[in-house]
Amino acid sequence: MATQIGIGFSQSLDPETAARDAAFDSKTHLNADRIDIALIFSTIHYDPRQTVPVLRTVLNEAKMIGCSTAGIILSQSIEERGMAVLTVSSDEIKFGTGFVDGLKVSNPRHAGSVLARNTLADFGRHGRHVFMFFTDGHLENNSVLLEGIQEILGNVFPVLGAGSCDDFHFASTFQIFQDNIIADGATGLIVGGHATASIGCRHGWRPLGKPRLIDKAKGNVIETINGNKASDLYTEYFGHEIDTLQMNQFGRMSLLYPLGIFVEGSSEYLLRNAVEIREDGSIVCQGNVPEGAEVHIMIGNKESCKQAALEAAEDAKKGLAEKKPKLVIVIESMARLKLLGRTAFEEIQNIKHVFGASVPLIGMYANGEISPFQTVEKFKKPYLLNESIVVLALS
Repeated sequence: MATQIGIGFSQSLDPETAARDAAFDSKTHLNADRIDIALIFSTIHYDPRQTVPVLRTVLNEAKMIGCSTAGIILSQSIEERGMAVLTVSSDEIKFGTGFVDGLKVSNPRHAGSVLARNTLADFGRHGRHVFMFFTDGHLENNSVLLEGIQEILGNVFPVLGAGSCDDFHFASTFQIFQDNIIADGATGLIVGGHATASIGCRHGWRPLGKPRLIDKAKGNVIETINGNKASDLYTEYFGHEIDTLQMNQFGRMSLLYPLGIFVEGSSEYLLRNAVEIREDGSIVCQGNVPEGAEVHIMIGNKESCKQAALEAAEDAKKGLAEKKPKLVIVIESMARLKLLGRTAFEEIQNIKHVFGASVPLIGMYANGEISPFQTVEKFKKPYLLNESIVVLALS
């Protein structure tokens, strides 16, 4: 049995040419007659209505999912414009795909269950190892979508995923499923068969100041902290100017200064982007927030982020039990790309140092990441995270 990997990339200005070149490049490197799965990452410079038909034709109507991204991670570079295509042909690894749409008007928990069921129905009766999904990063609370997925797969089944994004424009994103272009939905991929999947996740952000207590919170909304309106925490550090900031401006600031939730038993804080400050001073977060938890404003620096990437890769490698990886997929917060700037590729070099330069590697920058997260409990459970780097290794 064998597994073959092909990765193609194009930066052509013409959308159809970019899709054709990236797909042919991937097929050439794959060097196989059959494509079992194709994974597409595209920056927002390309209209999916133009690229998807070309991709489907070149890739022989293979199973295909993907999404928009703020940047593409490749083995030799990070690109903020372009289209990447990953193709896999394997006698060992099995794949199943599914999708759900209409998330803005449907119950997200139910939608998560539907997504998981649809993906499992396509997968069949193989051993399951990991579930990956891509969803609209603009949705207010993808934690609830994750809960629906866990209703079907179980609370400790390995799940990772990403919120599609458009590089801080906060305007429009998309997901791809076969011929479908989805504006407010999610696509899923389950991986199993004779394979080993291992996930590592870190962020590298550090707390500012003393901890505060979240007195009152409902779902993803923090109402009061230390007896005061929640927004006072940001006012303390940034002044009253936050009251006049527009939504997208505050979004930029909160991505670089997220909230850190202390989780007992973990060496990492659970990070939450603050996506809106309401008139009553409550903070809307990108994910559920536990009432009664300690909270900090967090700050990252370049060196701690690079170290976090190294540690995430090391964790993923440990889970392979000395097996050589066939593929590494990286899902990383777009805030890290902005923070690291020209040094961002040093994170990827750290990952390559762990797995070896010859291992195929591809990834994307996301608006919200999903990964198993260590808590005081015995098993890791998947959580919606922010500002993190997630490394999936398959062998």
